[in-house]
Amino acid sequence: ETLQRIVSTLANKNDEIHNFIDMLNHTIKNVQVNSSNVISELDEEFDGLYSILDEMKGSMANTIQQEEAHKIQALQDQLSQCSNALESSEELLELAAQSLDIKDPEEFLKVENIEWMYAKQMLVFV
Repeated sequence: ETLQRIVSTLANKNDEIHNFIDMLNHTIKNVQVNSSNVISELDEEFDGLYSILDEMKGSMANTIQQEEAHKIQALQDQLSQCSNALESSEELLELAAQSLDIKDPEEFLKVENIEWMYAKQMLVFV
């Protein structure tokens, strides 16, 4: 009878161990499924974030390019105005130098009036 109890106890313990092994296998599968689900959710979240960041990058790059074009246009306008002013100044300087060579007072007054009108016109450019 003692041997019978020992065998019965061993059989019960074997059943418990089998049940425990089944439970562990089931738990392992649940952990794997849960991990896979969480990784999928994480992938979706990061894909969404990447999409938002890429959209923001495009928008910011576009803004920078528009600002660059605006600044370059303003600088080119200034360059054009300065070039025009320099050209007018050089023409006036040449006219002034030529007027210094005039010996006839009446001719000098004519040139002086022309220079004065030209100088006023140049002030409009600057």
